[in-house]
Amino acid sequence: MPLRHLIAFVTVALLAPGPKVLQERPNILLISVDTLRADRVGAYGYTGAHTPTLDRLAAEGVRFADATAHAPLTLPSHAAMLTGRYPGAYGIRLNGMGALPAGATTLAERLRSSGYQTAAVVASAVLSRGFGLDQGFDEYDDRIAVGASDIVSVAEVQRPADRVTAAARAWLAGRTGSWFLWVHYYDPHLPYAAPAKFQALTPGRPYDAEIAFTDAQIGELLKSVDRGRTAVIVTADHGEALGDHGEPDHGFFLYDATLHVPLIVAAPALKPLVVTEQVRHVDLPSTIVELAGGPASPSASEDGESLVALMKGGKRRDVPVSLAESWYPKYHFGWSELRSVRVGEWKYIAAPRPELYDLRTDKDEGKNIVSARATVAGRLAADLASITAGFGPAADTRPAQPDPAAVQRLQALGYLGSFSPAASSSTQENPKDHVEEYRRYRELFNRALSLLGRNRAADAAAALQRLVKMNVRAFEAHLYLGNAYAALGKAQAALGEYDAAAQLNPSLSTPHIEAAKVLSNSNEHAAAIVRARKGAELAPQSDYAHYTLGVVYRRMERWPEAGESLLRAVELNPVNVRARAALGSVAMRLRRTDLAAQQFTEMVRLGFQVAPAHFNLGIIAAGRGDSAEAARRFGLALEADPAFKPARDALAKLKK
Repeated sequence: MPLRHLIAFVTVALLAPGPKVLQERPNILLISVDTLRADRVGAYGYTGAHTPTLDRLAAEGVRFADATAHAPLTLPSHAAMLTGRYPGAYGIRLNGMGALPAGATTLAERLRSSGYQTAAVVASAVLSRGFGLDQGFDEYDDRIAVGASDIVSVAEVQRPADRVTAAARAWLAGRTGSWFLWVHYYDPHLPYAAPAKFQALTPGRPYDAEIAFTDAQIGELLKSVDRGRTAVIVTADHGEALGDHGEPDHGFFLYDATLHVPLIVAAPALKPLVVTEQVRHVDLPSTIVELAGGPASPSASEDGESLVALMKGGKRRDVPVSLAESWYPKYHFGWSELRSVRVGEWKYIAAPRPELYDLRTDKDEGKNIVSARATVAGRLAADLASITAGFGPAADTRPAQPDPAAVQRLQALGYLGSFSPAASSSTQENPKDHVEEYRRYRELFNRALSLLGRNRAADAAAALQRLVKMNVRAFEAHLYLGNAYAALGKAQAALGEYDAAAQLNPSLSTPHIEAAKVLSNSNEHAAAIVRARKGAELAPQSDYAHYTLGVVYRRMERWPEAGESLLRAVELNPVNVRARAALGSVAMRLRRTDLAAQQFTEMVRLGFQVAPAHFNLGIIAAGRGDSAEAARRFGLALEADPAFKPARDALAKLKK
């Protein structure tokens, strides 16, 4: 599911002289804004911008005029930013496919080993801990709750900037000692739905409104930061094409509309400066480590290098190559993948028809001069081959082997035999020849998700049916079509679509989790358990998976297993209020009243099902013989919901 993400990183460095001790090390705030195109920020020359926070940071610190990303998608781009390695080195080339391996060394691990407290707050499920980016973080807040009875749509796998800011400020409150905090904002990503106040600032420009909203929230976050001893770095994971080269959003092409990103570093020890040399996302970890007092030289395994010398006005002898990849055309459509390398003014794109651009005179990448400058193109092609020679294999995209029941469902839908794996295809069709087809596909896909999010399942299903006819290998279209069928009560059709999605993307847990919900609702509980377990195996850090498994166990009245799964869900995501409610009820069945009381107390604190929570706390108190506390809780339940009859009856019984 190509969920696109606008990301900005903020890090401010305070370099203390003399021996390095923990108290002298700067705090580090890394803010990533998803889908933030550089030329939509005021400091980068956009006169229509409402980005006072970022503009102020740029004026106070170092602004990199030519920073490049390595993928136009969120997960691979962040993998580069947090490891200093090209994402292809780990086989990470698409959102929802592959994960950072345990053997990778992250920026958080490096800083934690030197005494930093580390935390992350992310806004999109595409960065959830199951994809491996949580390595080295003491706390990794990916708490975007989805209920086991819900139909998953785009609105349910993100959280808005104000909630992200609140979570980050809560972690910062009262913090002592040196810390590293990564905060990820998602809002500039589709769908564009900023609060009305910001839409009024940018009438008719919803993308700009989302950027303005995010900028305001970054300003709120900075109020909780001691700027005198905090390093701030701002960047984006990638940009947004906005129709350039025919691309409506991002993820498909490798032009600078989606690879040129803002990068701002503000720190008390740094003087205001604009760096015009090309820099890269893989340079961030070494830069941050040096700002934190670590070694200036990157580790041997890194592809990047520290930018601290540049930020102090120095120059580099050579501008290093910047690599980027897009495998979206390959994995989703069976066309060729795209790769590019950039060295300053020269940009080479490896495609069935190679492209070369001189960015000094052609910033819009409109004139392909590969034939006229064959020597330059050949040299850059050799650089590309050298870098990618050591890359790991791409994520496993071989079709899963479906069980007999899945085969029947796929046959009924007419899909079996039509899923030749795109990753192993020998086709070399140029994605550029299909841009109009791709544009129509993306527009229809985004419309379908919007319909699904507005509970218009029948209309969404019609749109998604058109999508799978356009591209039978698009696993995300099958997944969401399954959700639409589930909402319409068409269980077998939904299961068939989930099987298709799982066949096309064997590493994805969501089709199995969604299938478990449909099977359980159809009273096929044993089959539901199998699918829910499969989902949890594929995503062991997913509270959604464990919650769904727990709900299925609860319906089967397998109370110990239900309690175990639901407790795991709550441990993974303490603000998953539905999991707490389910765990509380199961704990009551198991007569674990202390565990139940914990869940009901948290439900009250979090404002979820307050009346039932107070009522159950009253039942627990009555069971202990504390009639006064029981009466108080029943009364609180009635205050929360005067129509809550169980509390009224229980209170009346106590008074007799």
